[in-house]
Amino acid sequence: MSTASFPTPFFTHTIALRWRDMDSYQHVNNSEYLTLCEEARIAWFRSLHGPWRSESAEPVIARIELDYKKPLVYPANVIVRLSLDRLGNSSLSLHHTLATDADASIYAVGKSVLVWTNPQTGRTTPVPEFVRRSVQPDFYTA
Repeated sequence: MSTASFPTPFFTHTIALRWRDMDSYQHVNNSEYLTLCEEARIAWFRSLHGPWRSESAEPVIARIELDYKKPLVYPANVIVRLSLDRLGNSSLSLHHTLATDADASIYAVGKSVLVWTNPQTGRTTPVPEFVRRSVQPDFYTA
């Protein structure tokens, strides 16, 4: 599967694998792939021009899925690309692709659904406008 089958990424984050990410099969443990996706989402949140968490709104993971294509092996720099799948009123779905800087292979593809909720009430709340703008592919290049 190539990245051509996904929309244009709006955010890319590179993460160096650690020796401890490996498991007894001498490849990166399956749970670490989800951690890599999480680190990329947090890096995206931290790049935003506004508070991605507040007393009245914060994102929570409603769903996450991941298809493993090829084992990651230490050492490697993993490139996680985020692209928009769907933008709703209170949620957005993100595609994740995991590659390395060593080759053009895709090591995993996934999808996460984030829902913005009010932490005080537990009810959904609209995705903040600055977050909506940030998922546009040209936001980081403009």
